[in-house]
Amino acid sequence: MPAVDIAIDVGGTKTLVSAFDEKEVEPYSSEEFPTRPAEGIDSFFERLSNICLRMKGSRNINRWGLCTAGAVSPEKGKLIWSPNLGWKDVELFKRASSFLGTEGVIENDCNAAAFGEWEFRKDIESLIYVTVSTGIGMGMVVRGKILRGASNAAGEIGHTIVKADGPLCTCGRRGCLQAISGGRGLEIRAHDSLGIEIGTKEITDRAELNEPVFKEMITEASETLGRFLCNLIDSLDPSVLVIGGSLGKNRYYFDRILKTIEENYYRVPGKKVKIELSSIEPNPNILGILSLSRKTHKD
Repeated sequence: MPAVDIAIDVGGTKTLVSAFDEKEVEPYSSEEFPTRPAEGIDSFFERLSNICLRMKGSRNINRWGLCTAGAVSPEKGKLIWSPNLGWKDVELFKRASSFLGTEGVIENDCNAAAFGEWEFRKDIESLIYVTVSTGIGMGMVVRGKILRGASNAAGEIGHTIVKADGPLCTCGRRGCLQAISGGRGLEIRAHDSLGIEIGTKEITDRAELNEPVFKEMITEASETLGRFLCNLIDSLDPSVLVIGGSLGKNRYYFDRILKTIEENYYRVPGKKVKIELSSIEPNPNILGILSLSRKTHKD
């Protein structure tokens, strides 16, 4: 009987599960469901297991991979801390392996995405992937190796302070990049200043219609992020910078980020900056964690 590979991307707002035939890179089935992290770990894994078991049907699970936002220890299979989810010290591998089997891997979502983007392009020295969605994160691959850092917390750029005494972030500090430029940060700021509940897409849509409050908000957000990405380009000198995530791929928002980068990056003779939108389907997180699971658990 043919086996199935399962790839899982756990986000702050929604979780995507994709099932693949062996050696295929296009899923035969994908399903998305609300993460609802505030309902707790047990509730989440109960819903996740139901979906995975339904998607695999009568097949055996060959390999699986799960990636999520936050500081992750792949060696221990543990989520150390995720401000976006509000989860700390979660034994992800232990919980997932109870219904998926032991041939699996755990990784940070941006690291997985960066690896997926690097594999997709081939023959490049280094790549930075930045996701701009509910929060903001980064992954970097150099010569096929993920840079994780000494504490498995490399790439947590969403929680770097870019504005003293700025808006409150989910991590408890003020002025973090994602509190200014991320989706949840924009929604919170709109609520606090206008007293309304409004989604990120409506904020960008109304900014594009030149509504002053929303245009000012998006201008600050995109320019702050664009200047930060300039600093990444100038300090790390990647072959390619890829931007993904639902907000990052919004054309109105992305164009303003790109304009800020092009106006501000440090021009060294011969330096060429490649900035691209992610185009991998269903997303680079899924393909990256799938590839990592297959490399870790080879037939």
